[in-house]
Amino acid sequence: MAPRRTAAFLAMLVLLSGVSVAASEVIESPPELTVSNEDNTTYRVTAYTVESRQVAMLMNFRVTTDNGERRLATLSQLIWPEGYRNVTLADEGVPTQRVTVEPGEEVTTTIDGWTPGNVTVYVMEDVGNDETHVQTDIIACPDRGQEHSWTFRDDGTGGSSTCASSLDWLLL
Repeated sequence: MAPRRTAAFLAMLVLLSGVSVAASEVIESPPELTVSNEDNTTYRVTAYTVESRQVAMLMNFRVTTDNGERRLATLSQLIWPEGYRNVTLADEGVPTQRVTVEPGEEVTTTIDGWTPGNVTVYVMEDVGNDETHVQTDIIACPDRGQEHSWTFRDDGTGGSSTCASSLDWLLL
C-alpha cells in the first residue's frame, strides 16, 4: 500500500512542478500588445515602460502645437489630446517600442524592456493626419501575464487591458 501512495505522491509533485514552471513564465512575461486598424488612415502606437505611475506622469515629450510651435509637454499634459502633433519622448533611457498599423492591418507584439511592476504608457498618433496625437493611456499592472489591445475605428478608438493571466487562480 505504501509504494502506491509514494508513487501517487511523486506523480503529484511532478505535475505540480510542471504547473509551477508554466505559471512562473506567465508571471514574468512582458505585456502582449495587439493593435487593430479598422480605419482608413495609418496609426502609430508608441509604448514606454517606466518604474511607476509617478515617474510616468513626469516624462517629457517634444510636441508640435496647433500653431506649429515646438515645445515640451509632460505626460500629464498628454492625457487629453490638445491638438498636439509629432509627439516624441525627450527623456533618455526609457525603453521605447513603436508599432505602426496600416488600414485593415492587425499587429501583435511583446513589449520589450518591461519588468514586473513596471507601468506601460501608450501614446497613439494618427500618422495619416500629420501625426496628430489621438490618445494616451497608462496601464499600471504589477505583474502576471498582461494583454493590452487597441482598435482604431473611423468613429473613435477603443482599447482594453487584462492584468491577470488564465493561470491566475493557481497563483493566489
